[in-house]
Amino acid sequence: MFGEELDRVRKVSKETGCESWTSLDYQNHILNYLMENRDRGFEGVIEIGCYKGGLSAMLGFICQQFKWPFFAVDIDENSILSTRRLLSSLMLLENATIHHGTLASFARTAVLKQRPVLIILDGDHRYEAVVDDIQMVYSLNKLPLAAAFHDYSLRHPSSGEKVDQAVKNCFGDWPIQHIGALMDGTGPYPTRERPAEDGHWWDVPGYEGALVQLPSKLTNMVIEPQPVLQRKSLLSSILRRLGAN
Repeated sequence: MFGEELDRVRKVSKETGCESWTSLDYQNHILNYLMENRDRGFEGVIEIGCYKGGLSAMLGFICQQFKWPFFAVDIDENSILSTRRLLSSLMLLENATIHHGTLASFARTAVLKQRPVLIILDGDHRYEAVVDDIQMVYSLNKLPLAAAFHDYSLRHPSSGEKVDQAVKNCFGDWPIQHIGALMDGTGPYPTRERPAEDGHWWDVPGYEGALVQLPSKLTNMVIEPQPVLQRKSLLSSILRRLGAN
């Protein structure tokens, strides 16, 4: 469904320098989930961390087809401007709300009319930040059906990216579906033995993303204390987040 139209969205995104950094497998998992759940009474998608808008454009397209609201949220002004320009060029702003701020500021001001199908958490990947975002999801006036995570098994020696650990500690034994690319030590993805130039790598075995159909409330959370990061390490994490998500 919508294969040709989504290919056009990807083409325009690439031509304008706004191509999504997510894999095609990850995109298809997300988009298929929306289509499979379109008739269950849930409406809308929230994306936290839109970067240049590549994935936002695909989400916005699906929401427009289903007459759902779409919300894109980012703390970086350049990401907000890029996303708005891309959605405008594709005529996808009609159902879209673009919020410059954090999930916390969005939750304080947004009034959701229906439970969204999905919230995508792809902002700050540090352990504490992911835990905070998961808890903040439960402060929304309507709980989404599911939450998706990106850069699930990503690691860095100093800045504390541990999305997978945060998700597991928050949801405990609740089912977690792995989505996107499989990190098995092959292919173009950096590993601990072959890290990227900035030092990051993917844990092996690992996964690009995860999807969780949300329980009605968080129980049995086991939050692990994390080492205090040096200011330089934290800054490096933020710069990488703004430059390559």
